[in-house]
Amino acid sequence: MEDFRKMRLINRIVIIPAVVAACGMATGCFSYHKTVDATTPAPVVETAPPVVETTPTVVVPPATSSTTTTTTDSNGLVERQRTSTYTAPY
Repeated sequence: MEDFRKMRLINRIVIIPAVVAACGMATGCFSYHKTVDATTPAPVVETAPPVVETTPTVVVPPATSSTTTTTTDSNGLVERQRTSTYTAPY
């Protein structure tokens, strides 16, 4: 008789989670078919675009270097003069 009472108690305890699970499944099915009322869209507020001030672009000329070579004789007369100019790329 003692075993019968234990089994009956276990059956009662097991039924509670089964009922909770069945109610949860039924609630999920009904909430799936729930209708949603259409909402009115929010009013459109027009805003001005932000003012962006740009600084003027400064163009720097490329760096140049110049070399002048002068050759003179003993009297101070210029025999040869050569000038080389190099412009660096941007």
